[in-house]
Amino acid sequence: MAMYDIIGEFADAQTFTTLSTTEARISENILNLGLSDVNWGNAEIWLNIKVATAFTKGDGTPATTITLRSSTDTTVNASDTVVLTVASQDLTLISVGADVFRGRIPINVDVEQYLGVLVANAGADYSAGALDMWLDHGSQSDFATQKALSNIT
Repeated sequence: MAMYDIIGEFADAQTFTTLSTTEARISENILNLGLSDVNWGNAEIWLNIKVATAFTKGDGTPATTITLRSSTDTTVNASDTVVLTVASQDLTLISVGADVFRGRIPINVDVEQYLGVLVANAGADYSAGALDMWLDHGSQSDFATQKALSNIT
């Protein structure tokens, strides 16, 4: 696994279950784009979200909205600038290891110093489920290939 995958990790099997329409959960890691020793280069940067643990319905039909947000401080929350929104979906329909979202983020993502991913459910909650979320350089740095070829576990 390349070093920038570790630096760009928002969540590693983070649980997103009992969220309601009025509650949202931020990713376990907030990325600081202002660090002097981190250089993302001049290539495209992609947001990757995969199901790490299968989601199961708690009650009703949940619809999960995921937003990449930027902030001027480390307290990224629902009032911060939306960089990208992933269409609302029922995560129980996505199998373990499959993409919830994989796509290029906007070029001007570094207008504010901090990035975080906000996850909110509407309609119902999940009784189980976890996500992996990270940034990389898209097809140039395919996570599945890196993981398979890596001796880092």
